[in-house]
Amino acid sequence: MIFFYLLGLCMEIDKDFEELLELRFELFDRAIEVRYPTEYYPSKDEAKEAIEIAEKVREFILNKLKA
Repeated sequence: MIFFYLLGLCMEIDKDFEELLELRFELFDRAIEVRYPTEYYPSKDEAKEAIEIAEKVREFILNKLKA
């Protein structure tokens, strides 16, 4: 996935990006399940949590761009 590649490049320049390693598993594992649904449908709580994680990633990157 392009996200993992880009994250690796960012970590080579700025070790702070390692903070996103933990979040990527929570977010991207769900993305695969939803993209290829069979019997899995996220609950409202799971969807809310995924949105919160995506917002954390977004805020992290926006803060880095401002620096």
